[in-house]
Amino acid sequence: MISMIFACLLSLPAFSADSATLMEGVISSGHLPLIAKGGIIESGKDKKNPAFIERKFELGTPGIWYVWLQVSSMSGDATVVSYSLDGNQVLKPPRREIMVPPRTKKQWVQFTRYRFAPGFRAQIHVDKPGIHTLKLESAHGAVEIHRVALTLHHGAEPKGDTLNHADDPGRGRSIFPMGDMSLDGVQEGRKGPEQTYIRTFYIDADKGTDSSDGLSPAGAWRTVGRASQNTFKPGDAILLKRGGLFKGTMAPAGDGAEGKPITIGAFGEGARPVIEGIDASAVRLKQQSFWVIRDIAATSNPERKDAGIEALAIKGKTQPRDIRIYNCVAWDNGGTGIHVGGGEEEDNGYDGIIVDNCKSFWNGADGIQVNGSDQNGCRNAVVRYCTTYGNPGMAGIWIHSGQNGLIERCKSYNNACINIWTWNSINVTIRHCEAFRGVPPKDAGGFDIDWGCEGCTMEYCYSHQNMGVGFLIMGHGFNDYRGYTTQSRYNLMRFCVSEGDSPGIGSTETYQFGITHNNTVVAVGRERAALDIGGWPPEPWSEKSYSGGWPSDSAFYNNILVGLEGALPMWVDDFATRQNNRFDNNLYFRARSEGPLMKWAGRRCGEGFWEGSTKGQIPAQEFTDIKKFRKASSQEAGGKAADPKLTAPGEGGYGRLPLPAYRVKPGSIVKGSGKKVELEAAWLAERAKYLTETGAEKWGIPMAPVNATEDYWGQALGNDNVPSIGAEK
Repeated sequence: MISMIFACLLSLPAFSADSATLMEGVISSGHLPLIAKGGIIESGKDKKNPAFIERKFELGTPGIWYVWLQVSSMSGDATVVSYSLDGNQVLKPPRREIMVPPRTKKQWVQFTRYRFAPGFRAQIHVDKPGIHTLKLESAHGAVEIHRVALTLHHGAEPKGDTLNHADDPGRGRSIFPMGDMSLDGVQEGRKGPEQTYIRTFYIDADKGTDSSDGLSPAGAWRTVGRASQNTFKPGDAILLKRGGLFKGTMAPAGDGAEGKPITIGAFGEGARPVIEGIDASAVRLKQQSFWVIRDIAATSNPERKDAGIEALAIKGKTQPRDIRIYNCVAWDNGGTGIHVGGGEEEDNGYDGIIVDNCKSFWNGADGIQVNGSDQNGCRNAVVRYCTTYGNPGMAGIWIHSGQNGLIERCKSYNNACINIWTWNSINVTIRHCEAFRGVPPKDAGGFDIDWGCEGCTMEYCYSHQNMGVGFLIMGHGFNDYRGYTTQSRYNLMRFCVSEGDSPGIGSTETYQFGITHNNTVVAVGRERAALDIGGWPPEPWSEKSYSGGWPSDSAFYNNILVGLEGALPMWVDDFATRQNNRFDNNLYFRARSEGPLMKWAGRRCGEGFWEGSTKGQIPAQEFTDIKKFRKASSQEAGGKAADPKLTAPGEGGYGRLPLPAYRVKPGSIVKGSGKKVELEAAWLAERAKYLTETGAEKWGIPMAPVNATEDYWGQALGNDNVPSIGAEK
């Protein structure tokens, strides 16, 4: 259907220089940006101009679209323009308000008034492709809007009467192929486990009375503040009436017990009850064990740095246990949407965490954060079937400073700095997830096993159109962090797909004893690479504590590395070429451009790196012939330089499956020509030395990887011992 729409759009007459098309008042195009004409809007009772304008756009791609306005100020002071999509005002002021400075003349603007994140850009969210109405309203003053532009590209920049998309990882497209977008992230109809309660307390924002006992719907309390005055017992439940708005902080006291948690939930019919924190988080637990939070929505004052839902440990206390969060939504909080972890810098979080089927978006910090303070911090954390987007902190979803974790079946996009990742952790697995459109600041990436990670795994994940790296695997020098190394060791990446990331797979600093095999990576555009292994010199100020270095003792096998439209299949830098890293049975291919297949042994970051100079840089050797590379490097005994015959490289689109673009065509050279990759007993034994906690299996967390039994598409690999190259069997 999308392809039919795209074809029809291309056949229509041009509306502007940006190839936008006017169809019965609907702006539509296959190319970015989509541009509509504006108008004059003015606030106030005696206005001579309308207070708002509406423009219809055909938006063929779900997710976040960024709003740009070309404006001229008509007021003596700053003008404020409020925006919304399809009549929904999801964001509260100041996040949904664009500032127009006084004396502005035909200038592009897009930043909101949100002072805690000055770089928070005006943005709307599209759940389903189709025709959508953007409303622009003057909240204060008068302004002439010359043009309204929508784009998928966070890094678009003004250029005359349009926006420049030269560095867009989506190549300036507004419509992409669509897979099954319902496989990952929040699942409609998915419910948490059935529960029974010993005592039930009810809160009704419309008909309740705080002087009641709260023990029946007819005798319900009215406010969450009333519940916060109580200490609850194991097996109790506090249920809020669906459809209600409850202002204040839900902070009840008490601890549950094994098999008898205390529950915050909902009763009745309709939408989730909304708890809106005014001076603090919406839901707050401190040093409390055995709680379930389910079926609620949480928001708070975006001008404070409070979370939506938080469960925090207290420094110096026994580690609290068992927090489970099901089917919740957190949005428009000034801090993190959902946070389970340490409340202070040295707190080590919780033991036993589940965050399941939750959505967290447009918060001031992270989407979902589970953390401790060191590698022995938070324990046994599971995040599954969650969706996060538009969070400008450090992550859409991350588990950091802890041991034994699982992130699976999640979807995360348009977050900074990494959509889904783990940091300073032991034995965290990330699998069956999709991440795209990662944005600055910092790495702007899809997935990451970052510094201080040992025994972690990324598998069966799809990364695409991130402004930065698709899959990052890295360490952080040879220093320690709270008694634990910052080197990353014995990590595994396999059967993943990357499209249009920069680079597709990136490895840097002290990443050691890793295995990266059977991935399919397509890099697109000049100055980008499918596989980029680099590093930089140790920081100069200490012999014992520094970042820097290059990966070592790691294996890269059976990967398809494609450079499309000027991209490079592989770049391996400096010491990474002579620190026992091994490359074999990878396939290299350049499509739609000429140039080297790999750059090898140059030094991009010399001793002047920390001073910002080019001192010590060395040009890389370039190879266009695999045989010459093999002879010069003693690598790639089974490597190949050939077209892998992917079905449609660069056209993967959205949705982790079925992803037909990255299936290989019949007769492809990759079939049955890979290197057998088995996780050797010695490697597994070394990896296991870092695991000091056991018992994670009861949470569904694997304690050790096994040899792969299926490919990216879930096809059984079989026992023929003849593997293929790339992510398909």
